[in-house]
Amino acid sequence: MRQVLLRARGILRRPWVTLALLALGGGGAALVLVPLFGVPGYELGEALALGVGILGGGVGIAAAFQERRLLQGRDPRPAGTRRLEEPVIVVGSAVTAAFLLLAVAMVPPFIAALVHSLASTECNPLANVGFFPLLTLPSAFLSAAAGVLAGFIARRGWIAGILYALWVLATLALTAWPLYFGPQVFAFNHFLGYFPGPLYDEVLQAGPPLYWFRLQTLLLACALWLFTAFCLDLREGRVRRPHFRPASGVLLAVLVLCAAAIEEQGPTLGLRMTYGDLERRLGGVRETAHFRIVYFRGKPRESLERLERDLEFRHHQLQAFLGGAPDKPIRVYVYRSAAEKHALVGAGGTQFAKPWQLAVHVNDAPFPHPVLKHELLHVMAAPFTPGPFNSPVRFGVAPQMAIIEGLAVAGDNRVEDFTLHQWAAAMRRRKLAPDLRELFAEGGFYAAPQSRAYTLAGSFLRYLADTYGTEKLRALYFAGDFATAYGKSLEELVGEWEKFVDGTPLDARAEMQAYQRFRRGSLFARACAREVAALEHQASEFLRSDPERALALYQRCARLQPEEPSFRLGEAVALAKLDRSADADDVLARLAASLQDKPSLEADVAMARGDIAWRAGKAELAVEQFRRVLELEPAPAQDRTARVKLAAVSAPQVGGAIRAYFDEGQEDLKLLLLREALERSKDDVHLHYLIGRRLTQTQAPTLAVRHLARALDGELPDALRKEALRLKVQAEYLAGDCQAVR
Repeated sequence: MRQVLLRARGILRRPWVTLALLALGGGGAALVLVPLFGVPGYELGEALALGVGILGGGVGIAAAFQERRLLQGRDPRPAGTRRLEEPVIVVGSAVTAAFLLLAVAMVPPFIAALVHSLASTECNPLANVGFFPLLTLPSAFLSAAAGVLAGFIARRGWIAGILYALWVLATLALTAWPLYFGPQVFAFNHFLGYFPGPLYDEVLQAGPPLYWFRLQTLLLACALWLFTAFCLDLREGRVRRPHFRPASGVLLAVLVLCAAAIEEQGPTLGLRMTYGDLERRLGGVRETAHFRIVYFRGKPRESLERLERDLEFRHHQLQAFLGGAPDKPIRVYVYRSAAEKHALVGAGGTQFAKPWQLAVHVNDAPFPHPVLKHELLHVMAAPFTPGPFNSPVRFGVAPQMAIIEGLAVAGDNRVEDFTLHQWAAAMRRRKLAPDLRELFAEGGFYAAPQSRAYTLAGSFLRYLADTYGTEKLRALYFAGDFATAYGKSLEELVGEWEKFVDGTPLDARAEMQAYQRFRRGSLFARACAREVAALEHQASEFLRSDPERALALYQRCARLQPEEPSFRLGEAVALAKLDRSADADDVLARLAASLQDKPSLEADVAMARGDIAWRAGKAELAVEQFRRVLELEPAPAQDRTARVKLAAVSAPQVGGAIRAYFDEGQEDLKLLLLREALERSKDDVHLHYLIGRRLTQTQAPTLAVRHLARALDGELPDALRKEALRLKVQAEYLAGDCQAVR
């Protein structure tokens, strides 16, 4: 060990080694001032893995050059060091010395993040600390081993540096291959670390795939160590040709075979995925006129047939909007759940498309699929853009996300309570809208909150399509430049759009709903974002089985992000489940007092207070709170819920069944309770409405139509009548009654 330390001290005297280590240690420590990097978790660990993967080879090269001088007896040699005779020990001393320096360079950023998180935030510094050593240390070890090999091969430092850079680039090509040609959106690189996929999946956990990958990295590093020793000429201090060293040769073969075995099992271990393996894992295949659908085993036949019709209908819509479509079949991969999709290709909760492959990957959802049209547009726009990615890019590789996602949102043009332009107008009036000019600048789309960026970009491009036609929109998608496509600068076009949107008629309710929908900031702007996402996920899972644990988790979330009211709502729900209704109402009363200027959020609180009072048998208080919800002019769904609950509180003979409908529990039991209540009150329109709604959701349309028709024959508030009519039309469509739909 003493010889390793002496060698490390000698390497440290080389100027470029000192600079590299200062860049790693100092640069990493400075990163803690950037949100998300201020705790020793994934982001900081990955940034340092990138740094050590690029710069670490230089430290290994310096170690090899120093070892060569020791073998040849040339100066300068560090004082106290001696020539070693065993090739494995010679190479091991150089690799260990380089690795030691790189590992030490990781310490200042780790300590800086630890101190910063303790002193400046409420974050738990150890919440995701496992990522830090998993990402940095194996990359440092491999970089040291590869740098030593390059140093023993080359006579000059710059040649060794080029050789090391070529190896890193080669691994990048191997990393990019499954991303480009395969279905996955996650990436592993032995030098540069791990990319988990889209930013929008906020909950990150180090799982078995990462452990297997880092084990493979260590095996490869040890194999490079032994290969260098196997080929090292001790007289010249250079890698020449293999020498007869049986022990080293056998161990090298074992290491290579182990690494190869992990690679061969990559799809099973979660390290990579191929389309062949994916189709075998999902199991089902169906082809239509324009699609090849690959779906999970067990998907009901009727559901699959509806998906086929939905896809063909969306294809017709988007072809009309875009003015064209791909001439090859589009592949659609449908996953049973977010968990299955995350395990197979990454991006559990995020749907995605790969336009250059004409492939779409979505989680299963009831008909009509809520995001299918959006993702399909990415693929159907592919023929309008050349290049390897069939999407607008900067400098050949950097995707122009505002144009890519904006076109998909514009083409989808969904109406969720309000239109795209109304949502955009409401955001601007509530001062929530990021500047569109920055949104379309490089990196601006990712810096903005996801929901705001998608909606604003979609509204802008929809305005351009409606105003100037889709031909110019296709030209924008082709060129990626507004001046080329429209003959006007982005500044001029944004000014036109702002004038149009600001003149959009809007009521106060839209502004309130916009605040509720778009209030959460970007991942990079929220305190302890990764920790809070994980805690919130755990709390929702514990809420039914261990409400006391859920209570503690929600309270922790509220301390970390006190500006987010949903955590206090979760805290109140947990307290109610612990039969602490008075405490729950106290929490909600304090929360309501702080939301006087935010009616949409105040409505959420009033609804929760009404539910708690209802369960506690305080009918008058429940009625008061549900009426308060209606006074606050909530979103249509919340308005309908409040009206149904008001009617149920006033009708004890059916109230228990309706309350159970809104509580957690088995859906079949809820339907049974509603049916039993209907036997006691055959003409209750609210019961017919709820039963019809549930039957529509469970794909029993013929039965649903019967109950929804009974609901519409009675006296229903306008909000419920409109929804009942919409559900009846949907159920008639699902039942195949086209005449009734017309």
